[in-house]
Amino acid sequence: MTDTTLRPRYKFSTELSSEDIRNGMRTALKDKSVNEYELRYRSVHGHLIISFPQKHKHFWSPTLDVNLEDGQNGKTTVRVLIGPEPSIWTMFMFFYTLGGLAMLAGLVLGYSQWTLGKGVLALWLIPAGFAIVLFFYLAALGGKSKAQHQMKILKTFMEEAIGQPVFHEEEHDL
Repeated sequence: MTDTTLRPRYKFSTELSSEDIRNGMRTALKDKSVNEYELRYRSVHGHLIISFPQKHKHFWSPTLDVNLEDGQNGKTTVRVLIGPEPSIWTMFMFFYTLGGLAMLAGLVLGYSQWTLGKGVLALWLIPAGFAIVLFFYLAALGGKSKAQHQMKILKTFMEEAIGQPVFHEEEHDL
């Protein structure tokens, strides 16, 4: 896997209106030949969120977050984000922040101890914080590789729902 983007983003324009896209997705969700995994649809603050039902879901299961923006000359800009459930992503951001704060605290406290001529024990927080960040980054990459199959299912569903290819494999090596 050469792509290290944890939550790939896509952006494209289409001649379809935002309402046509919404209706196409709702229709595709009802069609068993397109929606064989019984994907779920919900709309939250203007975002269309497509996710897997509980019986097909695992810790790393991705969601497809679609944002539709009506533009000029009748085109709709579609922004797509494929990533883990928001609660999982929030957990990762918490640990990334914890690791970053540990590194910052180690730097500040270690420098303070060093300038005062005391032991520089706090400098150990820097590699500890880096280890936390690295561990969770590698765990996220591992989770992304476990979610590859479901990511392809979501992408295929989106393309079939709106009736046009939108994901280019050369942009993101998924």
